[in-house]
Amino acid sequence: MNEPYAIVGDVHILPSSEAAPGYGVLPVNAFLIGGEDRVLVDTGLPSEQDEFLQSLWSLVEPDDLRWVFLTHEDPDHAGNLMAVLEAASQARLVTNYVTVGKLLEGIPSLPIDRVVVVNPGQPFPATERGLHVVRPPVYDAPGTVGLHDPVTGVVLTVDSFGAYLPELVGDLGDVAEGDALRGFEDFNRANHPWVTLADQAKLEQSLSALRRLEPTLLLSSHGVPARGRTDALLEAMARLPQMDPYEPPDQEQFEDLKEEMGG
Repeated sequence: MNEPYAIVGDVHILPSSEAAPGYGVLPVNAFLIGGEDRVLVDTGLPSEQDEFLQSLWSLVEPDDLRWVFLTHEDPDHAGNLMAVLEAASQARLVTNYVTVGKLLEGIPSLPIDRVVVVNPGQPFPATERGLHVVRPPVYDAPGTVGLHDPVTGVVLTVDSFGAYLPELVGDLGDVAEGDALRGFEDFNRANHPWVTLADQAKLEQSLSALRRLEPTLLLSSHGVPARGRTDALLEAMARLPQMDPYEPPDQEQFEDLKEEMGG
């Protein structure tokens, strides 16, 4: 993991990455939203539990963490969920009902009495900040939920707008335009394969709803900050239904990638 830092106002990013053979890296982010009722968004990679917890508790004391917002159940988002809930005994878990069901398949000890379920379009429970639950325009898990923070104007878009990158950088502007576009198109088609089958008009309706929030910054769980790039990202997403489906490596190509994967 890299060191956490404030990205906009009192919104902090806890940045990490995974190897993306053939590209470089894929960012893997969690976020901490400040204020009186601090909200942790996602819980990091299970392979980095010690580092993640150290970074998190450098920003907030366990007893002061009141909410854990889980966008969906994938391991790179829920990897340290139980460790966080055990340490932050006052914190409640906020997520979608579908995600709860999927979590229980692997975590039968999930403390149901501490769970609050939300749906897109609803306010986040019990904070004065006015956080609002949103459905990202594309997603890979059916219970996926994101957040809009009206205080900073940030929209947390979960896996939407992620990108494979040559290396982990501080801002998308630090990546060559061609590399950034290729990484964006390939990640969003690979992670959300249905997008190339999506109805163009319906996807654009979803993007228009996001645009109406007038986001100051789109923060992806699998992207780096892209200041001043909101319109360009929305336009790039709108083009995906017109593209061919992503074609993963075949066995021959997989053999060439094994060394990068540590095999």
